[in-house]
Amino acid sequence: MIVLMNDGIAADDPRVRAVCAKARFHRVVPTVHKEQGTHYGVVEVYFKDTPEQRCSAVPNYPFQSMQGVKEVIRVSPAQVSLRSNGGQREPRRIQIGSDQIGQGLPCVPVFGPCTVDRHVDAILRGLKENGIKHVRGGGRKPRSNAKGFRGFGSKGWRWLMQAAKEYSMESVWTEVMESQDVDTVRAIRDEIKFPGDLVLWVGARNTGSYRLLERLGACRDVVAMIKNGLYEHDVDALFTRAEFVVSGPMYWDEDGVLDEKRSRESGNDQLILCVRGLENRDPHSRLRFYPNYEWIAAIHERSWAPVCFDPSHIAGDSERVFPVLHEALEYCPDVVMVEVHSDPAKALCDKDQAVRMEDVPRLLSMIRMGNERRQPERLLAQNEAAG
Repeated sequence: MIVLMNDGIAADDPRVRAVCAKARFHRVVPTVHKEQGTHYGVVEVYFKDTPEQRCSAVPNYPFQSMQGVKEVIRVSPAQVSLRSNGGQREPRRIQIGSDQIGQGLPCVPVFGPCTVDRHVDAILRGLKENGIKHVRGGGRKPRSNAKGFRGFGSKGWRWLMQAAKEYSMESVWTEVMESQDVDTVRAIRDEIKFPGDLVLWVGARNTGSYRLLERLGACRDVVAMIKNGLYEHDVDALFTRAEFVVSGPMYWDEDGVLDEKRSRESGNDQLILCVRGLENRDPHSRLRFYPNYEWIAAIHERSWAPVCFDPSHIAGDSERVFPVLHEALEYCPDVVMVEVHSDPAKALCDKDQAVRMEDVPRLLSMIRMGNERRQPERLLAQNEAAG
């Protein structure tokens, strides 16, 4: 891994020393090299593996935003390990609209219909009136019942983007089921000229789509989100799938040898992991899926990725969304994504768990109280970053 400094920066510049200090924080060894050009010198900081850490496990993002850094170049095709770096972590901050999302920051609400229908304009208008800036909505939906409504596809995405643009939403979050969907949604965004950010997620019923994960890894103009699978036993399986996104495409020659030159692109580290419940085998449970709240803390402890929590699918019922959310907020998720509809009885998918528009203030109040409780954690994170 090489950090290339801006032209004209000297080898003993404080900005170079800051890069070296951050490299040592991540437990790799920095070495400063100066190449003399025709008009000025160019400083490069090389990172070397240590017994405690490999450079392939060090993320790009802590260095990309540092003062004086021109470019971060990976010389290994392996990208970012989601495991904590030998006990050292630096949480990822992702800018979505006017909000930053990440551990220690205020929890951000993302509301909208399970599946986009012809009521989407009324839904987004109601959300706008409640101060919501980030909206969710499905265009295509994988279903457990072959006769269940599967979404309007491109028509639904177009409705969603048009309404989001009209009501000045800052981001649209939607599910993609295959690689072609990624390109379709991006093309509709460009056609509609939606100016906000795009978050594309891989759902819990689509855990084996590694080509889809790889495609998301090649698209740096979107944020990728991966939901935990219904049958995953621990966060390691979720981490494994996420690494296909952060690694990006890989290439091999005809002898099966990895082509490191073609494969060294950094992939997409604009990544969020989503906790949405597991298969529930208890026939007497009042919840649709088993609540895996503790995964929020486990992901925070063992990775740099921001965490989204989806209470709607765990609850399976609109009134149970509230106690499920209350429980999850104790684990400090970075995003909460809730299914909301202006007329739940007319929703074409998962109508029972859709929260009514008039109950949105209640959801926002819960999230606001959760943010107030995590204020000490936020201050600690800010002090650590400043130090």
